[in-house]
Amino acid sequence: MRTADVGLKPITYRSATAFGRIKLKAETVKLIKANSLPKGNLVEATKLAGIMGAKRTPEVLPFCHPVGFDFVGVEVYVKPRAVEVVATVRGTAKTGYEMEALTAVSVALLNVYDMCKALDSSMEIERVKLLKKTGGKSQWMKDLRGVKVKVSAPPTLKKLLEDNLKELKAQVSKTADMEIKVEDTSSEAHKTFENIVALYHFTRFPDRFSSPVVVEREGKKTLIKLPEDPEVIAFFFESFGGFLKGIT
Repeated sequence: MRTADVGLKPITYRSATAFGRIKLKAETVKLIKANSLPKGNLVEATKLAGIMGAKRTPEVLPFCHPVGFDFVGVEVYVKPRAVEVVATVRGTAKTGYEMEALTAVSVALLNVYDMCKALDSSMEIERVKLLKKTGGKSQWMKDLRGVKVKVSAPPTLKKLLEDNLKELKAQVSKTADMEIKVEDTSSEAHKTFENIVALYHFTRFPDRFSSPVVVEREGKKTLIKLPEDPEVIAFFFESFGGFLKGIT
């Protein structure tokens, strides 16, 4: 047994919304609306239970990856013969939040059951389902059907490129909408390095847009421009000093 390997999946903004309901006697619903249950306010307790359920998801589902999220919202709707729950979980991660949303709904409904079990033995939990999921490969990954692609590469790599393009339903052609070249890209190394530094710089100093690190080529030498900021200079050498030889 093993978990899914998400190591190569991109980090994207994702969300999931789930739904579920529990059927109750009309008399039980009246007590809920009047806030007269022995255990207290069902609606607020159910919202908290759902939020806690989302947070604990990887602890009860052995193959569910622990992922951080930015938002959990649990809505509780009291109907004439039921309580309905809608949970939404959002965040930025390598894998989606459907299990967190479904767990939030399930735990919320179990909380309703727990708070009403002494009064209503007829309760039934039903229709727990995923309503919506966004982000990730299922949303942004498109095939290349209808796109003509020209491939320029050494013979040893050309077939590999063409096989991958055909798998994406592209049409390999000499006249094309897109061209893919295999060539020496070492001249772009400085810009790539600068982009990596900028990403980490923003993570460390999100309010310092005016003090970027610039990496350029000047003749045959590498030129690194550092801002007049001791903290940024120290951060640069601490984080990237060991990489500098690779871009000379």
